[in-house]
Amino acid sequence: MKIKAVSPLIATIILIALTVALGAIIVGWARGYVGSQVTNLGAQVEILQVTYNSNGNFANISILAQNIGSTQLIANNLLVKFSSTNGESQKCPLTLSGNAQQYLACYIYNITDPSSGNSYINGTISQNTIFLINMTVNMNDFSNSPVDGSTIYIYYYDNPISNGYTIS
Repeated sequence: MKIKAVSPLIATIILIALTVALGAIIVGWARGYVGSQVTNLGAQVEILQVTYNSNGNFANISILAQNIGSTQLIANNLLVKFSSTNGESQKCPLTLSGNAQQYLACYIYNITDPSSGNSYINGTISQNTIFLINMTVNMNDFSNSPVDGSTIYIYYYDNPISNGYTIS
């Protein structure tokens, strides 16, 4: 029985095509990874104080923070990660639409300058500036765990830029 193999020319073309495809995949991944790292370059926040009050199943949380990084922060790209005492966590986005808020476990509803009350929404937070993040957490979505003992983290472009702050 005579077995035919793939010709050397066809084999070479297939190997080149596979190499180009693999290279394209690696370049695509690297572009996204490096882009997110460059975006966050110099972004750092220190959480100074966290206060809250509870209204039934909802907790209104105020986070006093300072931009200690070497770059301005675009306020609309900030997220807050809320980690409850029972281990559940959720990244809380800025929501400007009242309709979206009812479907979320938590959300940021304002970012302001605490001394003047001016909003940073659609603006930037300069270096060494203190700012206040106001958010709401639906404690039903966290199995009604207590707010005390929960941990807050601030994210920028979906990457952490602060150390955890435990609410007490």
